[in-house]
Amino acid sequence: MNIEKVGGSSMKQLLYRLTLRQKIIVSFISLAMVSVLSMNSLSSFYYTRTIQQDFYNITETTTESLNHQIEIYFQQIAKSTYAMNAGILRYSSVLLEQGDSSLIQDWLRDDSMSLGKISMTKEILRKYISFNYPEIDNIYLMSLDRRVLPTYGSSSDIELSNQPWFLLPMSLQLEIIPTYYGEQLSFPVLAAAIPIFDVTDTKISGRLVLQMRLTEIKNMIGNMRIGKTGYIFMVSSDGKIVHHPNTKWLASPIEETELSWLSLDEPNSLQEWNGEKYLVSYSVSDVTGWKTIAMVPFKEMATGMQIAQNSAVIVMALLILLIIISVPIMANRITRSMVYLKRAMEKLQTGDLSARAPITPGRDEIQMLSVSFNRMAERLNQLVNTVYSMELKEVQMKLLQKEATIQALQNQINPHLLYNTLDIIKSIAFLEGVPRIERMAENLASLYRFTAKLEQSEISLVEELEHLKKYLEIIHIRYTKHFESKVYVDDKYLSATIIKLSLQPIVENAVKYAVEPQNGKAAVIISAYPEGSDLIIEIGDNGSGIKADILQDLKERLASITHQPNHGMKTYDSLGLVNVHNRLVLYYGKSYGIEIHSFPGKGTVVSVRIPFERKDNIS
Repeated sequence: MNIEKVGGSSMKQLLYRLTLRQKIIVSFISLAMVSVLSMNSLSSFYYTRTIQQDFYNITETTTESLNHQIEIYFQQIAKSTYAMNAGILRYSSVLLEQGDSSLIQDWLRDDSMSLGKISMTKEILRKYISFNYPEIDNIYLMSLDRRVLPTYGSSSDIELSNQPWFLLPMSLQLEIIPTYYGEQLSFPVLAAAIPIFDVTDTKISGRLVLQMRLTEIKNMIGNMRIGKTGYIFMVSSDGKIVHHPNTKWLASPIEETELSWLSLDEPNSLQEWNGEKYLVSYSVSDVTGWKTIAMVPFKEMATGMQIAQNSAVIVMALLILLIIISVPIMANRITRSMVYLKRAMEKLQTGDLSARAPITPGRDEIQMLSVSFNRMAERLNQLVNTVYSMELKEVQMKLLQKEATIQALQNQINPHLLYNTLDIIKSIAFLEGVPRIERMAENLASLYRFTAKLEQSEISLVEELEHLKKYLEIIHIRYTKHFESKVYVDDKYLSATIIKLSLQPIVENAVKYAVEPQNGKAAVIISAYPEGSDLIIEIGDNGSGIKADILQDLKERLASITHQPNHGMKTYDSLGLVNVHNRLVLYYGKSYGIEIHSFPGKGTVVSVRIPFERKDNIS
């Protein structure tokens, strides 16, 4: 504590020793450097967010397309077996009798089929493989009572019971079994379980299990890369790796591989592992339930970010150099009159009654003080000449009185010096010819003055709209090219009164969730129309809308506040939608407040209902 006090005291003493010129230089340079560094940090932050969003958009399209291809692939395989399973395709053989419908149907009905027909059934399945899908490694015909007829190999119950599809309950839908190692196989496979229905009563009679190699999935994914080291892989719903460039991980739970750090709770995320950040995005297949995941190191997607940061550093260094050079020059011009006045006062203090401060054109406080000083010095000189003949003691007393007067005048420097100095700063910004910064600073100052006036709780609609237009102008400066805003409010409604700061929080919400995610390529429209004795003010945007669950939760919260104001209020932004609704209900009654309508993919409209003609009795 003592060290802090000593440090604070030393800092104050250092500031006291600085001249006004030095204080202005230090203040200007500090403010400019903070501004430049803040702008650099904000640009880096928003650039990072843009990179992430671009990656998510690209990978979402890619993974969904890949899922769609795989779904079509499995569905086509299943459809190609329907005719064979139903017995529509006939195979001429002396072993077939006149009343036979299908060898596959017959085998599923009973297990007393002759060895010859069993051989022909296997032959039918083998021809299906050779003629249609060479990537099929084996086909298993399975009855309801768990009898299995393999196309190749034996049908040992011990071997087959270890297969993931063997104990799978019979289903009426196509089921895809993710990657596993089949019996006596050294390479991974996957399986498609296709239900078979009896042609006599259309009830399920068994299933056809196609054991397939991963070659077709590899062909679909190909050598798809994102960046230099990014790639796409698949994980089943139970967390096993279906496909991965590293074949050693196939059929293994993801938590048992080097990807155990990966979190798949959110479709789009930025995750960190071993000090490196990774962009991760996935989509889920409706048919297989698999997650197709795209992953790439963040630094590979942000190659341009380093260039932008280096450029920003160079620009920042140039700006700081310009500030260091220009600020002392400007400070010297501002304090020059004060320095001259100080020298004149020092001469006068030594008894030189001819000391005068130079007068420069202008009406600022320093120049007016110089004029007053010169008048005072002139009068002092006249008084000295008048009492020259008086006794030395009287002269000394009068001189002391004059010196006291000078000191009093010196101490009476107008306290508005600080405010006028700030005006000079604004004038310098105007002279530098940066109208956008001047306009943004002016609008921002107006916004804070408007917000700081707490004595008024209710203002006219025209005042609220004027305040809102200044805010929208700031957003237009930020998104110069694409952002659009319109205020369509008839003049006859401008006399209506409204709770202060009721519209801006809603527009801020639209900017945050509709304009910013689209990088300014959006519009905000404000309009008004009467309804009975009320006035409806609508704030609409063309953003992506509000998700159904979030919209429902927000409506329930607003309804709760309508019936019981302040009920359920949590820690929200002080001027958020819930806060605005709560204030309107408390001030005008339960019939008033805000209402939200959202249209997915099209936008959101927030309606504010206020009384157009105030009622004396508010219920």
